[in-house]
Amino acid sequence: MYKLRHILIIDDDKINNLFSQIILEDADAGELVSICQSVPEALDFLRNISLSNDAAFPDLILLDISMPTFDGFDFLERYYTMGYHEQYKTHISMFTSSQDPEHEIRAQKYGAVVGFIRKPLSIPSLNNLLALQAS
Repeated sequence: MYKLRHILIIDDDKINNLFSQIILEDADAGELVSICQSVPEALDFLRNISLSNDAAFPDLILLDISMPTFDGFDFLERYYTMGYHEQYKTHISMFTSSQDPEHEIRAQKYGAVVGFIRKPLSIPSLNNLLALQAS
């Protein structure tokens, strides 16, 4: 299995975060799994990493769509405004329980978005995502 250096989960659901972290660690998918529970927290986290020589910017971000105040699309707008999509080769997967096809249409304008994972995270969906990372 392809192993990443750093995976970031951005989701306000603590139970889903714990479950996802366990799946990622059991699958040995990454050297480091980080969790942020809001868009502002995630943007601060990424800003601090981008200014540090010691920390690895995430290879993969699992991004929840529905969060209070700022949602996953707000994150994408700010991520692109900050130029991270040009600076880093991070792949972003929308991480959602939603079945709204409009979300997939909206996400297509962001080249860093490589797909959608339905909650909860499963080993097969993780393997599919890691296969995209390896190619």
